[in-house]
Amino acid sequence: MKKLFPKSLSLFMLGFLLSVGGQAAPHSLITREEGKITLHDGALSLTFADKDEFRFLDMKQGETHWLPESGMPGILWKLTLKGPNGVNPQPLPSNGIYEGVKIKEDSPAKATLVFNWTMRLSKNVYYPVRVLVSLTKGTGLAEWNIETDLPAEWKVTQVDFPRLTVKRQEDAKVILPFGWGTEYNFSGGAAYLVEYPSCRGAMQMICMQQDKMAFYYATHDANANIKRFRINGAGNTAIFTTEVVTSESWTPAGGGTFRLPWAVSVGLSPQGWEQAAVQWYKPFTQTTVWGKKSLASRKIPEWVLNADLWLRPHYVADTTWTSLKKGLDFFGPQTAFHWYQWHQIEYDVDYPEYFPPREGFVSMVKEIHKKGSHVIPYTNGRLWDPASESYARLNGKDASCRKEDGTLYTEIYGSRVPNTITCPSSQIWRKIIIELADRIQQELGTDGLYIDQVGAAMGVPCWASNHPHAPGGGDFWHYSYRSLLEKVRADLRPGNILITEENAECFIDLFDIMLMVNSPQSIYSKLVPLFPLVYSDRVVVNGFLYYPKTEKINSMTFRLKNTIGLLWGTQLGWIEPERIMAPEAKAEAEFLRTLTGFRKKQHDLIYGGTFVKELVPLGDNPVIQVENMGAYAVVQGAVWKSSQGKEALLLVNMDTRSHRVEIPGKGEQVIEATGCMRIEL
Repeated sequence: MKKLFPKSLSLFMLGFLLSVGGQAAPHSLITREEGKITLHDGALSLTFADKDEFRFLDMKQGETHWLPESGMPGILWKLTLKGPNGVNPQPLPSNGIYEGVKIKEDSPAKATLVFNWTMRLSKNVYYPVRVLVSLTKGTGLAEWNIETDLPAEWKVTQVDFPRLTVKRQEDAKVILPFGWGTEYNFSGGAAYLVEYPSCRGAMQMICMQQDKMAFYYATHDANANIKRFRINGAGNTAIFTTEVVTSESWTPAGGGTFRLPWAVSVGLSPQGWEQAAVQWYKPFTQTTVWGKKSLASRKIPEWVLNADLWLRPHYVADTTWTSLKKGLDFFGPQTAFHWYQWHQIEYDVDYPEYFPPREGFVSMVKEIHKKGSHVIPYTNGRLWDPASESYARLNGKDASCRKEDGTLYTEIYGSRVPNTITCPSSQIWRKIIIELADRIQQELGTDGLYIDQVGAAMGVPCWASNHPHAPGGGDFWHYSYRSLLEKVRADLRPGNILITEENAECFIDLFDIMLMVNSPQSIYSKLVPLFPLVYSDRVVVNGFLYYPKTEKINSMTFRLKNTIGLLWGTQLGWIEPERIMAPEAKAEAEFLRTLTGFRKKQHDLIYGGTFVKELVPLGDNPVIQVENMGAYAVVQGAVWKSSQGKEALLLVNMDTRSHRVEIPGKGEQVIEATGCMRIEL
């Protein structure tokens, strides 16, 4: 019989035929059989229909199946296009013809499947949409991406992808990167939104926890592009998707291939969301421009690391100065001050016209310096009042972010005055911030400045035609602020620092401290240490939650906030000196001073060390209801590992009586009333 192939090709072709036939080729990550095609790496497997319709049939880890029995229902993707004459279609898979699945790559290390649709723009114009699903051996993560080829004059303006539907149990929890990390009960009708980068989306990952296993959904996007994650409950299922307003630069102007500039990573973690964060998300962050620097390499001034407590004075008045001095004498000179309303203008009105300062402020700063302490004044790095004199004089309208229809983004806060969102790429705004930082240091003599909203407020797509970035979304928000803040940092006086509100990850290396106070405080949610699990070794934070005016300062709520803050690594307090030095708050002030002194002895763990986990001791450890916070044991604990690899358990007793608690491997330990303890492990 005549050979069909040369001998040199026979083994290659045999492997190819097996990979597309009824079984897997040796060492392949792809199996094809009985109308199904499966990606598998020994842990995670994803099975799709190998027929004339797209069907995502199964996703499993071990024997745990995460898709409905009939496969994933619903829409996998939605595109929004913009074409000639304002044509603006939103094609779905059902608007095209599914052409099947092809194998793009199949090696022992990685496999990629490509699912193909043919779409139609007009009578004789067609275009493809391709969804790529890859699995790299040993990672346990499937990566999803989407691309399309468009003719000239057509662009992709929004992508909703991938829209994945998984099974939801009645006891499901969803873990969101909101501030510290927030856990919610995930009911059938619940809906959650994560806006990245902001305090509502400090990181690019979400998890759904069921039993001990977690569904991990994340974008490992090292450029920190603007995006939204949306999670909706629908009966006994949960729908996850990423919504992206694109940058128009992502589609070639003369026609060509649009591809989402990152993949969506999906995995199943058998040991829960904590393992997923440490195993998958943390290693990604260590490759990024913001996350690759160690704390030691950042050369943060020593006074900052020694500032174990912050007070938050407002205004410049005799009562302010009296309570501030009391607080400084009570807590010690290494207490630092974050000062609000030092300026003549009303809060959130006439920004950025902060000067001149209120009378007496500069002299107060000098007195605080004489006592060995430090002052950081408030500014806002994002808002410009369109009714201010400077907005008219400096042509602020050319610096403002523009919506696609040309109108301004405006936001209203407690002052009830509309403020515009200013584009960080604008040369007008950059000049204002750089000159403001210099003037504050020169004329006020402070130890740096606080730039509000950079790490907290959502970046917005911008269609201003005069700005030096492509219209739409993308990474301009991150990189424009990065270049601006690098310039501000370069001009800081020796020993001076920058602080911002909240913890959007892509800015952590640009600020010496990030203020953490905006996480949800509710009996319907629970704070979890998601951010410390990922970033505790590379960031300094202060504060924990707000102290609302309606909340009594002499309460267990105050103690709980500072207890958990200490255990998760934050610098304490961030409270008005008038409140903490009030006579009725005497016991809480003593408790805060105890925690501050204890924290000062834990710098070997907190600075450069790693938060490992929470540990609530057993034994005599009663659970109490804390107002507006939920149920907590009175003795709380956390395990940390130092940069030398030594582990220790930190304990805090919030109660006014001592407790004998049980520590795994250490037996019973007595912790005194309102006391702290470190146990080497």
